[in-house]
Amino acid sequence: MEYQKLGTHYVLRLEVGEEVNQTIKEFCRKEKIRSGKISGIGMLRRAVISYFVPSLGEYQHKPIEEFVELTSLAGNISIMDGEVIPHLHATLADAQFNLFGGHLTSGEIGVTGEIILEPFQGVIVRKKHQETGLRLLALGE
Repeated sequence: MEYQKLGTHYVLRLEVGEEVNQTIKEFCRKEKIRSGKISGIGMLRRAVISYFVPSLGEYQHKPIEEFVELTSLAGNISIMDGEVIPHLHATLADAQFNLFGGHLTSGEIGVTGEIILEPFQGVIVRKKHQETGLRLLALGE
């Protein structure tokens, strides 16, 4: 990964083979970023997108084992139990222009990933929600 700081924002270029979530997490640890906003584009060579099914209280996962355009990446950075948590959603397009979207559980860069990270002042915290089991934002804490 290469990156450049522009004002308060960071521009990251992820390399072939890097895992999106893990790379962002490691970058935030290195730069001491504890909350922020993420957007991006690029191309993945494999990914897992997920959809939370409220009635089951669990995620359904869709593995994608082909090159797909990362047409939109959106998310945030927060902290849970002292750990950096990237929460990312993605829209992906295959070679037939079909779109897939959901929670980006994992994504391996296939050509490049161009990420914009806007750190926030302060810290956003997540806590486990008793009813759903999800790690939700605990705002104002």
